[in-house]
Amino acid sequence: MKLTDFIVEEAIIIELKATNKEAVIREMVCALKDAQKISQKDIDHVIRALMKREELGSTGIGKGIAVPHTKHDCAKKIVGTIARSKAGVDFNSLDGEPVHLLFLLLSPNDSTGSHLAALERISTVVRDNDFRRFMREANDKHGIVDILKEVDGIHA
Repeated sequence: MKLTDFIVEEAIIIELKATNKEAVIREMVCALKDAQKISQKDIDHVIRALMKREELGSTGIGKGIAVPHTKHDCAKKIVGTIARSKAGVDFNSLDGEPVHLLFLLLSPNDSTGSHLAALERISTVVRDNDFRRFMREANDKHGIVDILKEVDGIHA
């Protein structure tokens, strides 16, 4: 599975306005709504599902990365977005460090295999120090998309 298969370019947030976990999740979900990947009426339901997942254990996986994710019946296919925070967000990360790069993943309820494959793909690429650094340093959405295409092996 490729990151570019499910990351919605129009929903990428170069610099988050929000500064706490729930507000960050809301901002990212609203970006998916603005990109017409979920409907207005589903926003609060999706945020609640994501926050419920966070209660099970933080999706702040360390090294400045968080991967909030959930399955929801409003999702017709796997969609995701990326957001950055220069200041960092307290996400109760496993290493106690603030989060600077977030990957939000929303999958259909019946997509267990592909949901796990997408999470695995994200966790594989974020282990790479250069990938994390390039993502933090990208100037704009196009720069981020170019990095995603490169790690996916897609050459422009």
